[in-house]
Amino acid sequence: MKVAAFSEQEIHHILDNFQVQINIHSNPYNIPLHQLFQMAARINTKRSFLFVSKILGKHLAVKPLIPLLTGTLLAMRYKEIVHGEKDERAQVIATALQSKQNLYQLQALIENEPIPLAVPITIIGFAETATALGHAVFHSFNNNASYIHTTRENIQNLSSSIHFEEEHSHATSHRVYALDDTFLKNNQEIVLVDDEITTGKTALNIIRTLKEYNPTKKVFSIVSILDWRTAEHREQYRQLEKELNITIHVISLIEGNITINGTPTLAREQKETISSTQQEITFIPLYEHMEKDNFLPFSSTSENQTKHPSPYLKSTGRFGLTKEEDILFSNQCCDLAQYVANYRKGTKSLVIGTGEFMYIPMKIASEMGNGIYYQSTTRSPIYQTEHETYSIRSKFTFESPENPGVTNHLYNIESSQYDDVFIFIERLSTYDHIHSLIEELKRTHIPHINIVVMTKAGEDQ
Repeated sequence: MKVAAFSEQEIHHILDNFQVQINIHSNPYNIPLHQLFQMAARINTKRSFLFVSKILGKHLAVKPLIPLLTGTLLAMRYKEIVHGEKDERAQVIATALQSKQNLYQLQALIENEPIPLAVPITIIGFAETATALGHAVFHSFNNNASYIHTTRENIQNLSSSIHFEEEHSHATSHRVYALDDTFLKNNQEIVLVDDEITTGKTALNIIRTLKEYNPTKKVFSIVSILDWRTAEHREQYRQLEKELNITIHVISLIEGNITINGTPTLAREQKETISSTQQEITFIPLYEHMEKDNFLPFSSTSENQTKHPSPYLKSTGRFGLTKEEDILFSNQCCDLAQYVANYRKGTKSLVIGTGEFMYIPMKIASEMGNGIYYQSTTRSPIYQTEHETYSIRSKFTFESPENPGVTNHLYNIESSQYDDVFIFIERLSTYDHIHSLIEELKRTHIPHINIVVMTKAGEDQ
């Protein structure tokens, strides 16, 4: 992908006859765009392009502290814009994210001196891409914050508190399962966290739904890395403020607008002819080393109506998380990380989260030592081609190990790129469900594949 030098305007040539022009209005930390994202074509008739983040730890592998500190930077930006309190560490973090230096020192500084909040807020992360980003924002505050993330899973015997749609997505329905009825039924400000705002319609949908669920809500903030709303989209926000008698703040690291030129011509993808090899497969039952009160005995039904009886983890935030609970689990992460790290057999390792289950493996990966990289499986169907200037050059497609019937992908893992890989699975109902992913990873020629199982499979399995 060809990218112009950083300026107020950039043109991204994604494919032949398909370009995106970007005009920047605000870049408070002077972060070059090429350090934030690449661009690709999306296999989706509703939206033809995708900003492929280089700091999120979703589609591309990153050092795990980068997305964690990105959440901290967003938390500081929120505090400055909404509460008028500037944190001098913000520019230091922004610079470190560019240089990828001093990350451990900065993370230790934030852990020792988290961001104070004078008033309580409720943070909601958007599934699936921003579940870890939202959690990282939440974790950066020292008090007065609670966290929950939306989910696309259908959880049995629980009624979702709210339900809303993300029309442009490949999987449109979002649900929020709050175990505590008071979690959303209070007067606290709602802070919505997403990786990118293109039109902002998804955020408007959830704000309207939240207001119907709890009419006393008055203040909403939307926090994202990128904000590409047009003047028309921004006017829709002002109109909703008037209609519902609310205040909406929008906070981002980059603010601008985009113009799409052309339509991508997507040739039939050619699966790479890489032969699979024999690798060492190791199952690591990490649930044996976790506190028992971290397991929630809920089952789910996948999109192909397969019942999934394995328990969920409380510490993901899918059902609501307090600061006390978050701190308690964070204190356990170092021991868990050291246990998993004992299985490393090389100096360069890839940790993989699965779907919405991003933050916990990312947090554990950040404490597993040097030479660790992190990314996640995703539902996002990105077009892949081996053209030398294109951002997504390799693609692995398989059935989700946690949601049978759902197609997942991994991108840009090169042959023999890592010495070993650690796949973190929140809920593994049968070992057959991970077969598809393992078969794809065998094509990477990574010699050691470790399956880190976080909850014990259901008794009937």
